[in-house]
Amino acid sequence: MTGCNRAWSFCKLFGLQKGDGRIATHACRGVSRGAEQMKLTWKETMLKLSRPKHLMLAGVTALAFAAPAHAQLDSALSAAKASTAASEASQRRVEQLDDEADQMIREYRAVLQQKDNVGLYVAQREIYLQSQEAEIASLNRQLGTVEQIKQGMIPMMLRMTAEIEDSIRSDVPFLLDERLARVERVKQVLSDPAVSPAEQYRQVLNAFKVEVSYGQGLDSYEGAHPTRPGNVVNFVRFGRVAFVYMTKDESEIARYNMDTGEWDRLTGNKAIDMRQAIRIANGEAAPRVVTAPVMK
Repeated sequence: MTGCNRAWSFCKLFGLQKGDGRIATHACRGVSRGAEQMKLTWKETMLKLSRPKHLMLAGVTALAFAAPAHAQLDSALSAAKASTAASEASQRRVEQLDDEADQMIREYRAVLQQKDNVGLYVAQREIYLQSQEAEIASLNRQLGTVEQIKQGMIPMMLRMTAEIEDSIRSDVPFLLDERLARVERVKQVLSDPAVSPAEQYRQVLNAFKVEVSYGQGLDSYEGAHPTRPGNVVNFVRFGRVAFVYMTKDESEIARYNMDTGEWDRLTGNKAIDMRQAIRIANGEAAPRVVTAPVMK
């Protein structure tokens, strides 16, 4: 809107008409001068206000440019720290995986060693199994012949017992009653059906062992005189080499003769040797070499 128009508007506001030219002209001029003065005043005011605004704008601009730079630096530092942390985490993870791999390798080697040990054990067990299978097969074969063996055992044990009794009766007559009584007990066991064949066989073998043991060592005991039963004499058995008796007063010493079945009197000073042999046999003297009276 121009100055005149604004003046006319102002005149209309106070009820003036366009015919009132002088007043309108003065009003228009006054309004125009006022508008110009207002323009000048506004420009001066704006100039006065523009300097601080420029300074503020410059500061704001500087802050605006400085803020992104600082933010970029912080962002870069944060990214560097994050990268370092990520690198450290990755390194720790790599080391952990390496340790786990080493542990798995050790466990794998241990499992392989255990597998080899188990293989050796199984192979050894297979050898034992084969041996046991062979033994079982042998036992089965033997079981198949048990009845035949049982049928042959009874006659065999009877013959063995008869041979023991015959050997006793034809042997040197020492402990004759005791030995014959043992044979009778064996006969009773063989005739008892309640006794197992194994126990019968054990009894027969025990009788054999006792007879064999008589051929070793030195033994002495008291007994009736061979020809005068009322007298007691000391018998001395030198294994099965010699069987001798000596009276209590040491006046009579005789040796059994296997060829004749008689007692032969011994001459010479044999009492000392006999006395020493009796003491050793009874455990009254330390063992030593003794002389046995043998036939020439």
